[in-house]
Amino acid sequence: MTFNTRKTVCQPDADAWSDVEDFRDFPILTSTRKAFRSLLGKASLSFDGLANIAEQDPAVCLHMLLRIAKRNPKSLEQISTAAGCISLLGMEEVVLLVKQLPVVREHSTRSSERNYVAMLHTAALAGRLAGQWATLKPGMNQHQAHWAAMLASAPFWPWHLVQVEASQEVLHQLAKNKEIVPAFQDCFSTLDKKHLKRWHNLARKLSLPHVCQSLWQESLWPIIQSWKILRQTNVLHIEGNKQLKHQCQQSEMLIYCSNMLAMHYRIGAYRYKSQRWVKLTAHLLNLETDTVHRQVVEQSLQLARQGMLLSSVNSLLAPTHSRVLYPAAIHCEHKTVSMTMERDAPIAVTPPKNTPILRKIDQKKLNKLLHQLEQEAESFGDWHFLMRSVLKGITEGIGLKHAYVMIQNKLGTAAKVYYQQGLAETDPLCQFGIALDKASVFKKMLEKPASLMITDQNRSKMLRGISPAQQSVLPQQFMMMSLFSNERAIGIIFADLGNAEHNQPMQPSEYIAFKSLCMATNKSLGKLALVTKKKASSNNSNPTQRRA
Repeated sequence: MTFNTRKTVCQPDADAWSDVEDFRDFPILTSTRKAFRSLLGKASLSFDGLANIAEQDPAVCLHMLLRIAKRNPKSLEQISTAAGCISLLGMEEVVLLVKQLPVVREHSTRSSERNYVAMLHTAALAGRLAGQWATLKPGMNQHQAHWAAMLASAPFWPWHLVQVEASQEVLHQLAKNKEIVPAFQDCFSTLDKKHLKRWHNLARKLSLPHVCQSLWQESLWPIIQSWKILRQTNVLHIEGNKQLKHQCQQSEMLIYCSNMLAMHYRIGAYRYKSQRWVKLTAHLLNLETDTVHRQVVEQSLQLARQGMLLSSVNSLLAPTHSRVLYPAAIHCEHKTVSMTMERDAPIAVTPPKNTPILRKIDQKKLNKLLHQLEQEAESFGDWHFLMRSVLKGITEGIGLKHAYVMIQNKLGTAAKVYYQQGLAETDPLCQFGIALDKASVFKKMLEKPASLMITDQNRSKMLRGISPAQQSVLPQQFMMMSLFSNERAIGIIFADLGNAEHNQPMQPSEYIAFKSLCMATNKSLGKLALVTKKKASSNNSNPTQRRA
C-alpha cells in the first residue's frame, strides 16, 4: 500500500508572492451586500447610510482606496474615512463597485474563507479600538487612527485566499502561544531588511495609509527587552530608555497594539497571551488593565450586534486560558513511499473489479438553470454569482466532478483559474495559470467561441505548446469552452471527472449538455453586461432616482 509523505508548510516562493501582490479580488461580506441592497430599496439614498455600511466592511474600504489610487493617487493622503472615499468617487460609482465585487459567506464550508472573514471582523475591531484610544496618543485623530488600524492587516488578507498554507500555519502558531513576529518568520521568511521591504511594498501596492506602510520598518519595533519593560511599567514611569519612550509616542505603536489585541482576543480573550497584550496596551495608553479589557469587550459586543460574530465575542464566555484551535497547515508532496506487506497465499477467488461510477444528468435542475440564464439573466445580480451558479450546475446538474473558470487579465497576456467548484483547496488546479503570449489551444479558444473535449487520443496533439509541468496539472481527460460577453473574450470554463481509474469515460451526452450550458452562459453574460451598463447610464443621467 502507499502513503503520502507529509511535511509542515513550506515558505512561499517568488511565484506565491507574485500571485499575492497581483491579487485584487478581495471578497466583501454577504451582510454588506445585503445592507447595500436594503439601502438602495429605500426612497432616498443617504450618504451617511452608505458610509456607515462601507466602514463596517474593511474589504469595501480597501476596494475604494484602490479605485481612488488608480484614478487620483494624489488625493490618497486626504482620506481617513469611508465617507471621504465616497465623496471622491461619488455615490453612484460606489454602488456599482459594490454590486460587482465578489462575496464571501460568513459561514463558508471552506476554512480558508472562514479565516478570511474572521480577519475582516478582527480588522474592524482593531479599527474601533484605535479610534477610541487615539485621543490618548499624539499624531492621529480618531478617524485617522480608526481608518489606519482597520486596514493595517490588509497585506495578510490575500494569503487566506490565494496561498492558504502559510496563513493557516501562522494562525496555528498564534493559537499555540507564539508571538506574531516569530510566527511570520517561521511561515513566511526571516524578517530581515530584504523581506521587510517586500511586506512594505505589498502595503504600498494596496495603497494603504503611510502609517500602515511604515509598520514594516524594524526601527519602529521595540526590542524584546523593551517589550518586557513596557509590560511591567507604565510608559510615563519608564526611566532612561529614550528609544522606547520615542517608539511609544509613534502612531505605529497604537496601530500595532490595537491589531495585536484584536487578534489575540479572537483566539482567546482570557488566555495568557491576550492578557499580556492587555498589559502592554494599558501601559502604552496610561490606562488600567481592567479598563482596556472592558473597552475591548464593549467594542466586540457592538460589532456582534452588527453580525460580526467571528471577532473576540466568541471567546468572551470561554473558560480562562482556553483558546480557539487552528489546525496546522500540511503540505503534501507528490512523492510516495511504497510498503510491501507479506501475506499468506490468497485463496483462489475472482478479485472484485472496481465498478465504474454511473452518472446521470439531472435534467430538471439543468433545465431550470438554462431557463434562468436565457430568460432571467438580471436575476443573478452580478456576474460573480452567475459564474458560481454555472459551476454548480455543471457539478450538480450534469454530474461532472470538477468545474473551474480561467479568467484572462485585462491585457490578454495571461489567464488564471479564479472560480472553481469541487476542487480541494490544495489542488494545483486552483492556482493554475498560463501565459497567452505563445500559440496554444487556450490562446486560440480566446480568439473566438469554441469548445473542445480532450481525450487520451487527442491530448498530445491539442496540448502542444503547453509545458510538460503545466500539462501534468491538467487532468487526463477534460472538456472546455471559451466564455464571451458580447464578442469580448472573458476566459475559459473547464469540467472534468478527476483522475480516478474507475471513472466512466466522459459521455457525448455530458459534452453536449456542457456546451449547451456554456452557450447559455455566454448569452446571459452579454445580457447582464447590457443591463448593468444601462443602469449605470440611467443613474448618471438621473441621479435623484436610483434603484437597486
